[in-house]
Amino acid sequence: MESNEETRRVELANTETERRNPSKLELTFIESPRDFMKDFKVVFDLSIIREITLGRSPENMVIIPDPTVSRKHAIITMVGGELLIKDLNSTNGTYVLDGGTFKRISEYRFNGDVVVRLGYYTIIKLSVITGENP
Repeated sequence: MESNEETRRVELANTETERRNPSKLELTFIESPRDFMKDFKVVFDLSIIREITLGRSPENMVIIPDPTVSRKHAIITMVGGELLIKDLNSTNGTYVLDGGTFKRISEYRFNGDVVVRLGYYTIIKLSVITGENP
């Protein structure tokens, strides 16, 4: 019986760790100058992928077909238990939806859902997924 209790404690510890640290990031295109990109989703496993690059260039992990998005526009990385989106000195900026308006950022930390505009026409939603339960 003691070994079962010990096993349960280990499982609870793992579950608690998953709740605290983001395990996946879902990126959803809300608006795009290209109709085929609308509602397109991609999920990144943050235990494997340490940085997600966004931009027009094919060398990025997420290629954004928008002429107002720079070749190397922004990067998303894990910092502590939070995610950080950082503008890479893009020409037309990176913006976060805050209080109903988009505000230009150079970097922004988040650990929940955030809506981001890249350039003038591309809007994406970044959703942090922690553990198995929504």
